[in-house]
Amino acid sequence: MMKLTRCEPVAMNDEPATDSLLRKLSVITLDDILRDINISFISKEACDVAKKYGYMPYMIERYFKMLGYEETIQLLEAFEYFKKRPSILCNYLKLNCEALLEKLNRLGFYLKRIEWCSYCYAVDSAPASPSIGSTHEYLKGYYYVYRDMASLVPPLILNPTEGSKTLDMCAAPGGKAVHLLLLMRDSGLFIANDISTRRTASLLSHFTRMGFKSYTILNENGVELAKKLKLKFDFILVDAPCSAEGGIMFDPSRKYKTSLRDLAKLVEKEIKLLYVATLLVKEGGKIVYTTCSIAPEENEYVVTKVLQLNNDIIVKDPPFNFWSQGLSKFFNMEFDPSIRNCIRIWPQRHGMEGYFICLLSRE
Repeated sequence: MMKLTRCEPVAMNDEPATDSLLRKLSVITLDDILRDINISFISKEACDVAKKYGYMPYMIERYFKMLGYEETIQLLEAFEYFKKRPSILCNYLKLNCEALLEKLNRLGFYLKRIEWCSYCYAVDSAPASPSIGSTHEYLKGYYYVYRDMASLVPPLILNPTEGSKTLDMCAAPGGKAVHLLLLMRDSGLFIANDISTRRTASLLSHFTRMGFKSYTILNENGVELAKKLKLKFDFILVDAPCSAEGGIMFDPSRKYKTSLRDLAKLVEKEIKLLYVATLLVKEGGKIVYTTCSIAPEENEYVVTKVLQLNNDIIVKDPPFNFWSQGLSKFFNMEFDPSIRNCIRIWPQRHGMEGYFICLLSRE
C-alpha cells in the first residue's frame, strides 16, 4: 500500500467527477440504442390485440415476449379495470399516526395500513367531501397523498439514514422526496433537484407544508450535476423521467404516444442520469434507480449499460421484495445476471401501478 506523507496531495472524498469519467457517456448514442431495442417483427396476433385495446403494436409484441399471451391479456385488462386506491404517508414527525387515523375516520375516511410500511395507509373508502387531498389535516402537513402505493416503495428500498447526505436527482413533484426527508427525520442534508422551475415550486410547497427544514432545492439538468456538485452522497434516488408505461390506468394516452424512437430518447437520458449518479455516490453509498414503467428498455437495459460503464457499481439485494424480480433476458438482449435482484411491480399480479426499482451500490 502506498504511504502518504504530508507533502503528497491527498484526493478529497468530495472532489467532483473528472471530465474523463464523464467522457465515457460519449459511447452512448441514440442510434446504438435504437439498434439494440428495435423490434423487427410484430406478429399478426400482436397487431390484432393492439387494435382491440388501442396500443402501439410493438408494445403488445413486447408483452407477449415477457408474459405470454394469457398474462398479456390479464395485464391489459388490469390497466382497463384497475381499482384506483390513493395512499397516504403519515408525517410522524408532526403527529402520531394513530391520532391522524382517528381524525380522518371522523371525517368518513376508512384507511388500511399497508403491510410493508408501518406509517403508510391505503384509502379503502372516502366520503363525497372533502377529498383526501383537501382536508385541514392535509393542509397542516400531517400526511402526503399518492395516487398509488407503488410510489412508496423506492424510498423504502433506499432507506436513507438520519444525518446522511442524500440526493434526489429528479425530485418534482415531490412525493418520493417527502418520503426520503421523513426517513432522514428532517436531518442531515437533502438536495432535491429538478430541471423544471415550475415543478420545483410544488417541491417547495410540499416541504413547507410538511414542516421540513433540512433541504436545498436545485434547478439543474441532472446529467450536469457531476460537474457542478462538489459533494459525494451517501444515498441517491434516480426517479428517472420515463414513458410512464406502468401508469396506463391513470393516463390511457400512454398506450400510443411513445414510438420506439421516442423510447430510445428516454433510454439515452435514463442511462446518462444513472451513470452520473454512480459518479456522485460515496464508496459504500447506495443508489436506487426507479421508473413507473414496465418497459425492459427503460429498466434492465439501462442498468446493464451503466454496469458496463462503471465497474465499481454492483446491484444489491433489496431489503425486501414482495413482488417480482427483474428480467434476465428480453428478445436478443442478455442482461447482467445480478439484475434479477431488482424489483418489478406488475398491475395484473400485484394490484399496483407498474414499477421498476433497483438498488445499487458503489463498492
